[in-house]
Amino acid sequence: MMASEFWNQLCQIQVGAISRDHWNAVVSILIEKPQSVDKRAAGQVNAHENHHETLKIENNLSKLSSEYCTDERTDERRTLFQKLITRKPKKFCDWYRVVIQEAFSVVFIPVTSEAIEDTSTTVAYKISYLDKPDELQHNLVLEVRPGLGVKQEHWLTSLLWTTIQKWLKDEIIGSASSLRLVDLEKYCSEYERLKNKYAGDLVANWSETSDPEKSVHEDIGIAAYLSCLWGEQKVSFVDLGCGNGLLVFLLNSEGHKGRGLDLRRRKIWSTFPEDIQACLLEQAIVPSLDTSFPGVQWILGNHSDELTPWIPVFACLSGASTQYWVLPCCPFTFTAKYQRKNGSVSVFRDYLDHVTQLGKIAGFQVDEDRMRIPSTKRICLVGTPDQTCQDYETRKKTVLDYVSSQMKNFVPREKVERVRNCTQIGSDIIQAIVKCVVKVCLETENLMQKDFQEDGGSNTSRTWNAGGELTLHTVITHLQADKSIDLSRLKSECGGLQTLLKNNHSIFHVEKGRVKLRVPSSAKPMYAAAKIKRRPCWFHENHPDGCLLQDADCTWIHT
Repeated sequence: MMASEFWNQLCQIQVGAISRDHWNAVVSILIEKPQSVDKRAAGQVNAHENHHETLKIENNLSKLSSEYCTDERTDERRTLFQKLITRKPKKFCDWYRVVIQEAFSVVFIPVTSEAIEDTSTTVAYKISYLDKPDELQHNLVLEVRPGLGVKQEHWLTSLLWTTIQKWLKDEIIGSASSLRLVDLEKYCSEYERLKNKYAGDLVANWSETSDPEKSVHEDIGIAAYLSCLWGEQKVSFVDLGCGNGLLVFLLNSEGHKGRGLDLRRRKIWSTFPEDIQACLLEQAIVPSLDTSFPGVQWILGNHSDELTPWIPVFACLSGASTQYWVLPCCPFTFTAKYQRKNGSVSVFRDYLDHVTQLGKIAGFQVDEDRMRIPSTKRICLVGTPDQTCQDYETRKKTVLDYVSSQMKNFVPREKVERVRNCTQIGSDIIQAIVKCVVKVCLETENLMQKDFQEDGGSNTSRTWNAGGELTLHTVITHLQADKSIDLSRLKSECGGLQTLLKNNHSIFHVEKGRVKLRVPSSAKPMYAAAKIKRRPCWFHENHPDGCLLQDADCTWIHT
């Protein structure tokens, strides 16, 4: 029986012409990053050679290839045996699969193992791109082996199939793999262990204003990463700008020896054991060419902001073998905010390159990795002394000369941080900006029907101008043209104009760098004790057409 006769077609759709490179880019994601389509998986690794399943499968790869593939050309065939690491060990076991990739098709074959439960409901599936230039047809086809289960069919059709179609339409921009410097299996196991050991109590007893789930799981992810990076070795460290001190607590609790420095004491510090509290110091760090931490093996910087560019310098000055780990966030130079130098990349990418170069100047080999933490800034840099570099005294002189040429006067941030969310800049400037933006929006006519009740009780209809949608660049251009508005007061605020407009969310809808007037809605807030009819309706008092809604329907006050 031919191999093709074993396949049942599950889905087929006509698509545009797809290049070989684009097809390979999409298939590579499915093969190398299974977690992108299967939420059970944390990632994949090549199955260990000493595993009994590996030996059994490798002896039968040729048989599998002929059984599952129809293309007789084997020169373009690639066969892999993978172990998929589970994201939730308590719910799913690790599992195995064979991947057979050909020119324009890929087959995924689940491998049954005694250690894997419920594999009876999973069958092999095949994704193919069929190019028929004579018929001017290009078809994407999903096929399965007999015995398809309900759960797998739902996953194949509702998630995998739609995701592949989207990727084939979009441009695939390559991104670096995560956790390249540590072993994936060990990281997943360590993360799960630390989470089970610490997360419950930390979240339940959280005393900070930040989101406990995000903060706790982010630092547990970092602690698991560093534990894998350090291996069995127990190290000494200092965490600069330690914030809530959670990373210091986790690492010290696991047998490492370190301290954390921050210019402001956090409430949560008092909830830690006394020996941990003694390691958390309220202390401003004023960088200079004399700042060092002798005897420390690792210097850590987790979102250390102004201190970030200094950490490679501190590591160099602290000792010949001192290493560092830093997770950059807000970009700073030695003395001020960082200004982009390379306009062809993003500000953050340019800043990462800048901090990497600082590490190299300080005599480090700098490796970049992407962490798996709930944060928008997940790229970390790991610096280890470059063994091919000059001797230690030469390293020190090089970095001292460089910093001396760059440094003026470093000023640490204020102990009590000023509110910079555009709420404290003065009502006069806020009202002037709101008035100007509304005026520009209303220059575009976008009429809606407005029901209006006459004095006699009869209903009639009028029109209400919803205005146009503008880019923030267009809005800024109009604001700059209005000489009565001083935009310099926004420059020191986080988020600037966009934050100010979002603060006025009852008037504006801001999304993806565009702003428009928010259409008044009669929908009541879903949460309990919602505040309605507490403040005057801005549209009723300021919009040329009044409010779109009548008083009884509007959630704001009509006076």
